[in-house]
Amino acid sequence: MDAAGNRTITDLLDEQALCHGHKIAIVHEYQNGDISQLSFIQLRDAARSYAAGLQARGVMPGDRVFVFMGNTAEYVPLWMGLMLAGAVIVAGNIHLTASEAAYQLEHCQPALALVEPAHEALIREVCAGMEQAPDIVPVARGSLGPEGLGGALTGSSADYHAPPQCGDDLAQILYTSGTSARPKGVMLTQANLLWCGLAGAANSGLSRADRVFNNKPLFHANCQETVLSCLTAGATVVIGERYSATRYLRQLIEHRITICSLSGMLCRTLLNQPPTPFDTAHQVRYAGYAINISEAEIAAFIERFRIPLRNGYGQSETMLYITLQPHASPSAYPSIGRATPDREVFVVDDDNQPLAAGAVGEIVVRGRPGRTLTLGYYRDPAATQAVFEGGWLHTGDLGYQDAKGNFFFFGRKKEVIKRAGENISAAEVEEALMGHPAVRDVAVVGIPDPVRDQSVKAFIVLHAGQQADTDAIKAYCAQRLAYFKVPEHVQFMAELPRNASGKVQKRALLDA
Repeated sequence: MDAAGNRTITDLLDEQALCHGHKIAIVHEYQNGDISQLSFIQLRDAARSYAAGLQARGVMPGDRVFVFMGNTAEYVPLWMGLMLAGAVIVAGNIHLTASEAAYQLEHCQPALALVEPAHEALIREVCAGMEQAPDIVPVARGSLGPEGLGGALTGSSADYHAPPQCGDDLAQILYTSGTSARPKGVMLTQANLLWCGLAGAANSGLSRADRVFNNKPLFHANCQETVLSCLTAGATVVIGERYSATRYLRQLIEHRITICSLSGMLCRTLLNQPPTPFDTAHQVRYAGYAINISEAEIAAFIERFRIPLRNGYGQSETMLYITLQPHASPSAYPSIGRATPDREVFVVDDDNQPLAAGAVGEIVVRGRPGRTLTLGYYRDPAATQAVFEGGWLHTGDLGYQDAKGNFFFFGRKKEVIKRAGENISAAEVEEALMGHPAVRDVAVVGIPDPVRDQSVKAFIVLHAGQQADTDAIKAYCAQRLAYFKVPEHVQFMAELPRNASGKVQKRALLDA
């Protein structure tokens, strides 16, 4: 048995409420500056209230519940409440279009959909065309407890009845873009989430004195890992509604933040802000960040803000970090760090044989499905078998390691575009474009972007006699794809370069 044991999120909330009591567990700041907060006891009680309300609505253990919400004060206690009720939360990206949301709803077949009013019309439109549509509960922002959902989830913590649960129970499905045109549903168990909190707290060096800031979406693994790590360590997590470069430094200072989560784009936009006397008036010990930032940008950021940066690498299938730069280790830029103490990470060839230092191959991870790694992909046994080929979890990313065990990211074996923290499937954008009546052939790639890491570029071949301009192509995509997937660059071509087997040579397109 691993460190998570046979415990559940119910156990975690009970233990931390007993241990930390009225200490503040979570702070939420809206864009207008409004603040709400919950102690560890209040978080447990709010989660129980939501669980009781869900049970009163007939939600049963194992039922999927689609949550279409941004970073609201209700999100975390509702997320916990769903798991206390034994339900499976399906965290939807609020930027999905109708067709994208329809696929996820049809695929996961939820019993209930919890939706913010701003997105209610879209979800009702989608559900109207479903044979087995979920009940839709509008989510009202503004207050914690059942009344925060417009009174729709009435219940009190005293009414909550804990169902039989164990660590191996499915707790969450996160849809993630990959090599296929359709996103895959990453299945995470209660043990996965508990283990994520344990590993995250240890790897981050968290203590109950820490205050950790994250304003990335709660429907992403990054922010969820922050929440789980803080809950496990007894630290305070501060969640911003969304990122604002003009307000970020003030938030670090006012909330007395000791650790924060950044990205290449966030670092660049902060550097683009006018210098102020308060640039170093914070208490931040370090900031975690991901790849796609230059050594010069790192040096400029550290020089100006006096915030050390720790590079790391991970994905939803591993509930975040696979490798991480050690605290006491000097920077080995552009290394993505060493394997975290809880991981076995290797670089292998196409036959799943480990490679020597310096040789480029696929980054793979060894672990236990449903415990330290994803259980697999929901309703997709073929993809599950493929990702665990040879007993490893295959990341789909290429890299190498040096003689000291530092890992380096080389490129993407799978065609995923990274734009401002979002993973975009090139195949999904290509599929959408092929639906345009004027388009005969298309290839989509990611190109470097000085702020957002990568931009989406589409190379398009039109049918003979057909016409379409860049604006028309973008407008067509905007009706079918989330805004961050819409190509920012469009280039029309007579033909796409292909090899002897007919595969598009995307490297040639990038080099042209």
